[in-house]
Amino acid sequence: MKNTLNSMPRQQSKAAIANSTAARLALRSEQSLIEWPTDAEIQKVADRLARIKQMGIRSEAEGDYFKSGNHAYQLREIIGAVAELSRKSRPAKE
Repeated sequence: MKNTLNSMPRQQSKAAIANSTAARLALRSEQSLIEWPTDAEIQKVADRLARIKQMGIRSEAEGDYFKSGNHAYQLREIIGAVAELSRKSRPAKE
């Protein structure tokens, strides 16, 4: 008798877990599994890059060519990475 009583809650909890898992899977199928950056995040990065450029220009004007050159180099690397991503994202030409 004791085993029968203990098995009931266990069966119910398994059913509840199965239902919640199914609900999560249904929700996931409606949403993307990839965490895409928001437009606001992308804009924030663009604003930061513009500020870094201005800081680099000021550093150059103050004679700090190491810092300004580093800023310019890093920005060029980022621009190149974006260009490469854009190139890879285009559909293949037939």
